[in-house]
Amino acid sequence: MARPPLCGFFRCLEPPQCLLTARSNNDVVFRDLAFQRTFAKLFVYNILFEDSEQDLRFLELDPDSSVLSISGAGCGIAGMLSCHPRSIDAIDVNRHHLAITGLKVAASQNTEDHDQLYDLFGRGSTDHPKHVIGGLSRYLPTWMENYWAKKWRRFQKSFYQTGLTSQMMKFVREQADINIQWLRSLATESVEKRYAMVEEVFAPVFRRPIVKWAMDSPLQLLALGINFEQRDRILDAERTRTFADYFLTYCKRVAETDLETNWFAWLGLIGRFNHDHEQAVPPYLRREHHERAKSSPTAVKYYPVNIFKHLENAGPKTWSHFTLCDAPDWMGIEPQKRLLNQIHRTSRDGAIVLTRSVEQDSFVDRIDQGHRFQRIDEASDIATLADRTKLYRRVDFHRVMH
Repeated sequence: MARPPLCGFFRCLEPPQCLLTARSNNDVVFRDLAFQRTFAKLFVYNILFEDSEQDLRFLELDPDSSVLSISGAGCGIAGMLSCHPRSIDAIDVNRHHLAITGLKVAASQNTEDHDQLYDLFGRGSTDHPKHVIGGLSRYLPTWMENYWAKKWRRFQKSFYQTGLTSQMMKFVREQADINIQWLRSLATESVEKRYAMVEEVFAPVFRRPIVKWAMDSPLQLLALGINFEQRDRILDAERTRTFADYFLTYCKRVAETDLETNWFAWLGLIGRFNHDHEQAVPPYLRREHHERAKSSPTAVKYYPVNIFKHLENAGPKTWSHFTLCDAPDWMGIEPQKRLLNQIHRTSRDGAIVLTRSVEQDSFVDRIDQGHRFQRIDEASDIATLADRTKLYRRVDFHRVMH
């Protein structure tokens, strides 16, 4: 029997059986734990799927800042270097993502030629990749240096064709048969016309049985880095039952943005950045940011650990900034309370906490922590509206109150 085309995308994944079924609350908890352990072993993202331009705009970083940051694929942490914070503790349970973060940081701080940095992480390839990656990895911890000694081939053709998320997006692109001309024409139309074009191209794709199955499978959640807790929150917030329906709505939200500069749209729909526009890449790849990052004295340390372990090992007044990505969305109420308690204990006076959520309401308010974490309303509201990803219903900056 011929292999369905989707099987090629999923052939490298072998999730444990506990990801496939859940019959009780205990099963659900165990399933999310199993998901995290499986996710931690896979190379999923090659970029951070959060708009780091909005982060830099409102985080208020300065040379006295000490940051605790969940790294993802490191675009945000590399971007912070242009603000010269004193230190960054980069943490992630996924060693692949942490190693990518380290390489982006090393390239930002130690590559003199901006064109070389842009080739590496803007275009995703470079001449003599073994030599270039080997030279940069000398600035990294030994385990990362060993990692890149084996993985430098990712930059032979295109780094942005690697990772589970990129493979998933490539599958959807091929099913929809879209190209750069289609995206450029989409960008010239009114929002109403964009909706119609998205509906015409993607609705038939998401109705195909193999695609609907893929979108709602646990394998797809792994490829997106969305655990079951967050999956349920997305479906509740969107008032839909299937991820196929959600993705059609999501594509329309992305179509509302400035498509010339939305690097998430370009990477998802075309598989590369828009190299014709200098603002159409994450900030760390822009020339002016790189010029400042090269002289950054920031000390970056890397910890392949759970955030709770790192927080609990720290003393009071350790960090001035916490960037948590959408990690609280992965947690139930009790872990969320524990997280905020540890942040409050380890934070400096006036510290800022950055989170993102797929939900409409704030988890801080839901667990009655607003008296200790005061939302910075104007910054949060502007960042929520401006965030290019359109993955999140809210981007929240909270100031810690002691």
